[in-house]
Amino acid sequence: MKALGNFLLRLTLLPVRALGRLPLGLARGLLRPLAPTLRLLMRRRRAVVERNLALCFPERGEGERDALCRAHFRHLADSLAETAVVWCRPGRFDQRFGELVGLEHMRAAQASGRGVLMLTGHVTCIELGARLVGESVTARAIYRPLRQPVLEAFQNQGRARYAEAMIARDDVRSMVRHLRAGGVLWYAPDQDFGPERSAFAPFFGVPTATPTGLVDLVRLGRALVVPMYPLKLPDGRVQIHFEAAWEDYPSGDTEADLTRFNAFLERYVRLNPPQYWWLHRRFKTAPPGEPDRYVSPAPPNPES
Repeated sequence: MKALGNFLLRLTLLPVRALGRLPLGLARGLLRPLAPTLRLLMRRRRAVVERNLALCFPERGEGERDALCRAHFRHLADSLAETAVVWCRPGRFDQRFGELVGLEHMRAAQASGRGVLMLTGHVTCIELGARLVGESVTARAIYRPLRQPVLEAFQNQGRARYAEAMIARDDVRSMVRHLRAGGVLWYAPDQDFGPERSAFAPFFGVPTATPTGLVDLVRLGRALVVPMYPLKLPDGRVQIHFEAAWEDYPSGDTEADLTRFNAFLERYVRLNPPQYWWLHRRFKTAPPGEPDRYVSPAPPNPES
C-alpha cells in the first residue's frame, strides 16, 4: 500500500516537473490566477496572514491590509511556479532571472578564512533567490526534513541544483563543523520555535520569540554573519542584497543580538510587505501573562 502511495505521488509530481521546464514568466502566468482560490481554500492560513499584518501594520486601515493580504497570495502563487522552475530546470540562470547586489561583502567575508553564516528570512521568492545565490556562492543550507520520502527526495534533488548540501535543522554538529571549516551556511531563523529555544526581541514593535540558536551557532562556528535578502522587482527579476559582515557579533548580549537580526529583517520587509512569508505564526509565543495573539478578542457585550 505504501509503495502504491509513493507511485501515485510520483505521478502527481509529473505536472510540476513539466511546469518547471517552461519559461519562468509563462509558469508564473499559468499559476497566478490560482491566487484567489488559494486565498479562499487556505482559510486558516489566511487568518494567520491577516492577524500578522494587523500586528505589524496597525497604522494601516483594514482595506489597505486586505490589499496586502491579496498581494501576498499572488506572490505565493508565483512562488509555486518559481519553485518548480528552480528545482526542475537544468543549466545556469542568467540576468533574465535576477542579480546579486553587494556580492563583494560575501567575498570579503570568505577571504577572511572564517566560516560565513548567510543570514536571511523567509520570503515568497526565496527559492529563486537561493538558486541565483547558489550559482555564485558555494553554500550549504539548513532545512526542515519532510516526513514523506518521495517529497523529501524531490525537494533535496531540486535544491541540489544550487546548494552544496542540505543540513537538517536539528543537526547542529554538522552546521558547526561546516562553519569551522570555513564554509558558507544559509540560515533563515525567522520562525517561532517556542519559549525554550527563544528569547524575546522586538519585530515591528511586537515582542517576538526569536531563536537563540542563531547566536549559539555563530559563536560555536566562530563565524562571520553576512545579512542577505532577496526582493522581487516589478519586472519579475529577483534582486539579492548582501550587506557587510556584522562587526562584534555576537556581542555577549543575546537580546541585543536578536534585536539586530529582527531590525535587519524588518527593514527589508517594509520595502515590499507582501513578499514576506506571512503564513508563519511568527508571534505564536507570547510573553508571560499576554493572551494568545491568534485568538480573536471577544466582541463587546452590548448589555455591559
